[in-house]
Amino acid sequence: MFQKVYIPESVFQESVLQSNVAIQKENLSKAIAEEFIIVAKSQTVYAFKRKLDFGERGVINLAFDKQADFLIIDDKKARNEAKELGFKVLNTSTLIKRAEMFNLISSYSDIIDELEKITIYLPKNPKANS
Repeated sequence: MFQKVYIPESVFQESVLQSNVAIQKENLSKAIAEEFIIVAKSQTVYAFKRKLDFGERGVINLAFDKQADFLIIDDKKARNEAKELGFKVLNTSTLIKRAEMFNLISSYSDIIDELEKITIYLPKNPKANS
């Protein structure tokens, strides 16, 4: 579904360096080594209306720098902030559902079940247009 995915340093820190989920660290590190995921430093420091976490601020700031087509954000406050700033936003559940629709994965439910086994919980009823 993507040629490249950019993540800010803040997401790399949270998802790889500080994560206790071994398979997450391993898979993200592999995708970074293969240059599918690019870790980038944002030059933008936007003054957000909402109080957002470190990772979400990084995603939106980097989106400004890269003029992103859309963002993948699960946090509701950050999703609303990004939408108000004019970005198209998807959440991870919707992305997984779309992957199933395009036959890139065999089962949305199986992926959600596997994520829950490693204590990653996502909304179970994604909207196709989220």
